[in-house]
Amino acid sequence: MKLLHTSDWHLGAKLGRHDRTPDHVEALRGLLDLAERVRPDLILHTGDLFDQSRPPYEALELGVQALNRLAAVAPTLVLSGNHDSPVLLRVIDSLAGAASPRRLRLVTEPRVVPYPDVAQEPVAVACVPFVQPSAVADYSGGDAPRFEGDYADGIRTLNDSLLEEAHRSVRPHGVVLYAAHLHVHGAQPGRSERRITVGDDYATPVEGLHRAHYCAFGHIHDPQLLPGGTAQGRYAGSLIALDFGERRQAKQAVVASIGDGVQVETHELPGGRPLVEFRGTPAELEARARDGGLDGCILKARVVSDDPLPDLADRLADWAPDCAVFELINTVENRPVKAVEGGGEEGAEPGLEELFEEWRTGAARGAKAPQGAVADLFRQALGSAGQDARPDFGLTALGLQAEETLGALARRRSGGPG
Repeated sequence: MKLLHTSDWHLGAKLGRHDRTPDHVEALRGLLDLAERVRPDLILHTGDLFDQSRPPYEALELGVQALNRLAAVAPTLVLSGNHDSPVLLRVIDSLAGAASPRRLRLVTEPRVVPYPDVAQEPVAVACVPFVQPSAVADYSGGDAPRFEGDYADGIRTLNDSLLEEAHRSVRPHGVVLYAAHLHVHGAQPGRSERRITVGDDYATPVEGLHRAHYCAFGHIHDPQLLPGGTAQGRYAGSLIALDFGERRQAKQAVVASIGDGVQVETHELPGGRPLVEFRGTPAELEARARDGGLDGCILKARVVSDDPLPDLADRLADWAPDCAVFELINTVENRPVKAVEGGGEEGAEPGLEELFEEWRTGAARGAKAPQGAVADLFRQALGSAGQDARPDFGLTALGLQAEETLGALARRRSGGPG
């Protein structure tokens, strides 16, 4: 059988203010051309179909159209990734279920999906969509409340169970595939992938996956072989370079041919607009832009000059009218440094009373009481700091006056001298 493996489309993604839809469209066109050329028996998408759980309508439409096009070529299975909404994918799956014969499935929970007739032998896919740490005990087998292992232990148990079920369903000579949206120990995240979901706490074992003929992985955006060499499989990587940390990564899809052995080929895809980083002088930037050198790219530039260039953006627009600017920074070498003028004694810091007065007359809101009276109370509070006695704030005098008044009233009521 022949398998096409793609992953991590992240439809709806933006880079700064720049919508990446044109780049996604170009890459998807290349992927669809590849699918129609190689004519796979099955297509696997291993997660992060969308960039966020509530994608824009345009991204939703583009994703559904692309999946329908792929499903017209071969049965297509999509896993839920950590960026996807399982609820949304279940809705799309319900709609796809209305078609007969069914060609598109979206999987949001770990399970085995059988394909009895896509190839000469039956095929079963052990599916592990992204599993939140809070849910791993639910899929670890046994009594979930009593589960005491870590994330890797739960995934290892889950993998063993799913692969055993997949093998039972295709005996004696079928094909077992494994598809997951996970980070395995030893896989190398790209520079841009700093989220905890590709950290050590989420790393899972590769042991035991050799029982699958091919392991299709998503989640890490840099395309690569599975580490360790014990399991046959790959991370397909993201569809386009999503940020400047991925700008040097070759974006690709994977074609696996499974017969007496397994042959794996990677096919590069068009990645849309290139992401270009630049650091240099205005003259060097102008030379780089000459003859359309920066047209059709997304640019991150730091321009170094002796003096400020207030018209730098206008100059760049003239030099490269078709360049999309992500970031443009002017670093000035001869910027004058203003000396800090100290007030009073060198190195002395303002006192608390001075800082309080500055705050109350400047930053404080709704201050209505007279400044002098408030300052006196503040000084009393400072004077009592660290002492056992609390500040009086004039309360003793007020208490004495109140006692005298109450005494006079009591004597008047009793007929005594008041």
